[in-house]
Amino acid sequence: MKKNLRFKAYENIKKKIIYFELKPGDKIFESEIAKSLNISRTPVREALLMLENESLVQCDDSLGFIIRKLSSKEVQEYFSIRNIIELFAVPLIIERISLPEIRQLEQNVNEAEASVERKDFQNIIRYETEFHDILYKSIKSEVFFQTISGLIDKFQWLRAIALNAEGGARQSINDHKKMLKALKKRDGKELKKLTKLHLQHAAKKYALSQGVFL
Repeated sequence: MKKNLRFKAYENIKKKIIYFELKPGDKIFESEIAKSLNISRTPVREALLMLENESLVQCDDSLGFIIRKLSSKEVQEYFSIRNIIELFAVPLIIERISLPEIRQLEQNVNEAEASVERKDFQNIIRYETEFHDILYKSIKSEVFFQTISGLIDKFQWLRAIALNAEGGARQSINDHKKMLKALKKRDGKELKKLTKLHLQHAAKKYALSQGVFL
């Protein structure tokens, strides 16, 4: 039971970080989280230690646990790694993606666009992340998933911060539309070019978000 409570707190806090409810530099109030989940502070503290191990939070001597601020070097490295992974994936996606998966991407883009119109930031992040998840899964490779499993949460976190920048969500959806068009044509060269451009846009939008890295 104690383990379940710890993971309940872990998932709750992690979701708040990844969906940008808690922003880099924000203090985490253990008592508030414990109260909202109707649990004691002990599993909350254990959850925070797990998240500290994943470099999502850090313990400040004066403030207690806070959401980490990424250094510009870390951000650059994460985007570089993502660039390598996604460009490597392009020919596999072109070769293996199915028509039902392409239809999923079409529906995803439509839902994401509707979320932008509603200014529903939570769902914008969800659909933006889902778009890339569909692409990853279309490769149908356990080795690929095992390789990127430890990075997916970081990629989603950076994506949420970039989408928070002015015009970030709209630009990302426009990129996804173009990528989808290339996919339908099975045009690997064009998809690789658009994927690289999409990541460049994301990196620029991340940099425009205020107060998110040192």
